[in-house]
Amino acid sequence: MNTPNPSSASLSRRDFLTRASVGAAAAYLAPSAGLAAITPSPAAAPVASTAEFTPTAGFGKFEVSVLEKWHFDGGDASPEQIRYKYTPEQTAQVVDEIGLDLELTVRKVGHITPEKAADELPAMVAALAKKGRKISYLATDFVRPNEPHWQNALRAAKKLGINRYRHRGFQYDLTKPRKAQIPTFTSWAREFAAFNKEIGMQAVYQIHAGARMAGSAAWDLDMILDDIDPKYFGIAFDTQHVLVEQGLSYSNAVDLLAPRTVALCVKSFRWEEDPKTHRNVPMQVPFGQGFVKKDMVTDVIAAHGGPLPIIIHIEHFKFGPDLYPSPFEQRKGIVTAFRNDAAVLKNWLGLSS
Repeated sequence: MNTPNPSSASLSRRDFLTRASVGAAAAYLAPSAGLAAITPSPAAAPVASTAEFTPTAGFGKFEVSVLEKWHFDGGDASPEQIRYKYTPEQTAQVVDEIGLDLELTVRKVGHITPEKAADELPAMVAALAKKGRKISYLATDFVRPNEPHWQNALRAAKKLGINRYRHRGFQYDLTKPRKAQIPTFTSWAREFAAFNKEIGMQAVYQIHAGARMAGSAAWDLDMILDDIDPKYFGIAFDTQHVLVEQGLSYSNAVDLLAPRTVALCVKSFRWEEDPKTHRNVPMQVPFGQGFVKKDMVTDVIAAHGGPLPIIIHIEHFKFGPDLYPSPFEQRKGIVTAFRNDAAVLKNWLGLSS
């Protein structure tokens, strides 16, 4: 996932987010089905008929998509995971079965790498269009404006009608004073915003929890983005990460960041003890089963003043530090999991089932 390595004094993003219990993943599935959903096998179960998957009913004014992450994009690029990277046609089929649009990874280790965006994005867009689906956002790993390929990748996306992407986020050097680093982050954000304005794109900065992650305190993110127009560089408010950091005062973050909030990333968690450190850490769980409640989602939308694009970011079927893909032939488990997330979200938004 190409996140710069944290210092040994803090949890890495993977340690912090990607460890979930077997029980949490299996909450949607019988044990045998859950195992089949994550364990590649030469004798794979028959492909489920698409007739079993009725696309999720519409969300009205709400635009809802799902982050593919390692489920469909080849994971962390290990040979075993790359083997299961979905073709454009497979990707289009599975998101259509889920019934949502797609946040596609365009990263050094992603479904499409930035240098290949111009060559490979058209096939993905065309396959999705045949199913009546689209790419809502690109999930990128761009951090600094001097990185290679990012401008060409975004220009290629814009030509295909994709006009939004998720910035990777800035990270503090924990050996230096935090406040002194904010002007540098602001300068970088302004460069991204200027380019976005030039070509007609919008970047979103997803809030992430953790001492190293700039923006986790909410106040610092407001300072970092300073006078930048959210039309060109706004905030993707993340329910889990904000609640982890802000706890009972999360409403302060909702209010402070409302003028900059242009998207909403939804996921939930429970606090569980890390068996190695014996510290409580947040473990992701299926949407609706953790500490993120309906009021938090509706509060963010109300503060914004109306519907926001929503991206389901739940990392299903994770065991220990390892990230497992969902082989296409065994995709029923992940389709069911994401459809259940969508059903909870739809209920919380007050939409008919």
